[in-house]
Amino acid sequence: MIQIGLKLRFQDSYDMAVAAGVVQYARKKSDWQVRGQGPWFFSLDMEELSSCDALIARIEDDEQALFYASLGIPVVDIAGSSSLKLFCQVRNDDYQTGVSAGSYLKDLGSKQMAWCGVDQVHWARERFIGFLSSTSIRADQVESFSRPLAWWRQLYERSEELEAWLAGLKKPVSIFCCNDLSAMKVELACQRLAIKIPEQVMVLGVDNETLLCELASPSISSIQPDCRQIGYQASAMLDAILSSKISGIHIQRIAPGKVTERESTLFAQYEDEHIAQALRLIKAEAVRGLCAKDVADQAGICRRALEMRFRKYRNRSIWEEITHEKLEQACLMLMQSELSVDSVREACGFGSIHRFYNLFKRAYGCTPTAYRMQLQP
Repeated sequence: MIQIGLKLRFQDSYDMAVAAGVVQYARKKSDWQVRGQGPWFFSLDMEELSSCDALIARIEDDEQALFYASLGIPVVDIAGSSSLKLFCQVRNDDYQTGVSAGSYLKDLGSKQMAWCGVDQVHWARERFIGFLSSTSIRADQVESFSRPLAWWRQLYERSEELEAWLAGLKKPVSIFCCNDLSAMKVELACQRLAIKIPEQVMVLGVDNETLLCELASPSISSIQPDCRQIGYQASAMLDAILSSKISGIHIQRIAPGKVTERESTLFAQYEDEHIAQALRLIKAEAVRGLCAKDVADQAGICRRALEMRFRKYRNRSIWEEITHEKLEQACLMLMQSELSVDSVREACGFGSIHRFYNLFKRAYGCTPTAYRMQLQP
């Protein structure tokens, strides 16, 4: 049997989803035995690493990278934290994650942007660069706060430095936090300072750690990496290395999913308060049969005037905005649930399956069924 080591911490949903992708691939390989930590796998401790034939590992710094290199076995890294290019990698597309974050916050009308990052890790740098690219802001124009990963993990430890930084930010401001851990620590600091979220500060994280994001008050919006796909493709790459189909260093980036919206960004920061109020309503009520007249009534302005403002600020009509929001919700449900396509259609407020398919294909270039299939490893 080929012994495949799985060196993950198993302390978050990222590791669990990656492991699920590895197991999915390993089921096709009758000669693979997966070893890892926890009750689900054949045991794997530090002494047993060198007895493995190959390894899939979450390598978080250069020191760990050098240690795994010393084992002398094929390794595929699924983190992309180390600056040393010693192994093949299958990891989240961190540049695209930053692009998605910036585009999302811009779409909410954000003018002031800020960044919370992790020091000296490659994935955080790439997320920051992508964020700058999509917002067309120079690095020296963005208020930034960065600390080592271990610092952010002291989640409930108060930081006067972080609080002073948050207090000094020009409001309203949107903060892109490089992961959910930093987003949670930012929210806790805002609560101590009586800074209102999302009215004064909008917070966006990455990883979509559901328990952490939902525990936060207000709940945290987050970008979902496709961790299961990362695990599956890391296994496929390791298989190719073991069978001598590839050699050298290969890096495969897996595109992240969409933003899972929660309370921390359910706001719009447009100077035009009518547009801002209309967008808040659409985000909250689009899938519940909302129509353009309802939006205009709630915004306290005649429909024609509001339509003109939507064309100016959003480059689409009120109806198109409602439809866009419904389709975005449908994408999330297709990605995150096992509901049938028809159930997704109904939950998102589309009356006809035929119309749902037509609108979806026009927006995303494929049918809802094809979209879901593309997400499968």
